[in-house]
Amino acid sequence: METKRIILSALKSLSKNKLRSFLMMIGIIIGIIALTLIVSIGFGAKELVMERVNKFGTESLMIRAGGGVQLSQMNAAQGSTTLKLEDVDYLENEIPEIKGVAPFSSKGNADVKYFEKSTTATVMGCTPSYAPVWNWDVTQGEFITDEDIKTLNRVCLIGPTVQKELFGDSYPIGEQIRIGNIQFEVKGILESKGTSPGGGDMDNRIMIPLSTFMRRVANIDYLSAAKVLLHNPKEINVTVEKISQVLRERHSLAEGEPDDFTIITPTEVTEMAEKVSGTFNIFLALLAGLSLITGGFVIANIMTISVNERKKEIGLRKAVGASSKKIVMQFLIEALAVTISGGIIGIILGGAGAIILGIVMQMPVSVSWASILTGVISASIIGIIAGIQPAKKAARLNPIEALK
Repeated sequence: METKRIILSALKSLSKNKLRSFLMMIGIIIGIIALTLIVSIGFGAKELVMERVNKFGTESLMIRAGGGVQLSQMNAAQGSTTLKLEDVDYLENEIPEIKGVAPFSSKGNADVKYFEKSTTATVMGCTPSYAPVWNWDVTQGEFITDEDIKTLNRVCLIGPTVQKELFGDSYPIGEQIRIGNIQFEVKGILESKGTSPGGGDMDNRIMIPLSTFMRRVANIDYLSAAKVLLHNPKEINVTVEKISQVLRERHSLAEGEPDDFTIITPTEVTEMAEKVSGTFNIFLALLAGLSLITGGFVIANIMTISVNERKKEIGLRKAVGASSKKIVMQFLIEALAVTISGGIIGIILGGAGAIILGIVMQMPVSVSWASILTGVISASIIGIIAGIQPAKKAARLNPIEALK
């Protein structure tokens, strides 16, 4: 009964000073909003990482020209001429663990035109094996064929982003577009793939026959990379060793000489995707921590001022028998009420913000019980820490001096 009276007295005191109570809440609200966003985006980021790894394929690996090339550096290997089509064909024929290989070369930011409309896109030279190895087919039209490769046909497949930029709602198949100064016929529309593991737009791509790319567009005799599909994902490490050994032998690399190629596994894709999503989380964590610490200082300072303003009230309570423990309890309850109220508001606003951010940024978010529980616990801890010193100060007041 006594505890209930103390709680009611604390809440009544807060309601009398609404502006002061709100000022104490602001820092907590901002901190909990940021904290809720962190947890929600963190859980969403895990889903995003798994989605990107699944896009790459747990039974796949990538061979790129040049040593130490990152998967996110789509054009980093353009200056490397070490990976040849003959290398890829040899690997597919000689290593039994390999189920399929999709060699390709690419050129970023290529100028593309359709009459008066223009855009830039990544142009990729591919083979028919690209569709099954990448699980990436067309929604309309036909994929690149062996006949296209043999005859160096000037045909292309366009991604949804390119289609939207050049054709809008018009039907593009059969139309002629210019890639650089070369005219191509649109043969198909690629499936939408969204964001790559490196964060790029996979729909802003144009695919043409690899032979056409190498001889007519880029005038090269080497590949940018090749994706390898395995029969059994458990054999990735063994296959990586075999591929490395074969390529070193074919490229005549001496012992101790660094590789002139890079093999990327699903593990590295996971690490890279986590690194990309983690940068934003670090920023939010710093913002949340700073806001909560600032909020704690604001609460402590305002409550200290409140103690000075309420000396007579405290002195009267102590004069009629209130113990120091009860005085401490009242001020701690006031601090907790402020921080938990701010925490609840922050959780609601943070959850709404996370959902809106997910829609705007087109990224998965997960507003879960973990984010709510984290917010409430954090607010409670800040409330107790911020309220301890003012509460102790109030409890130490001499009732005679306080009533003067």
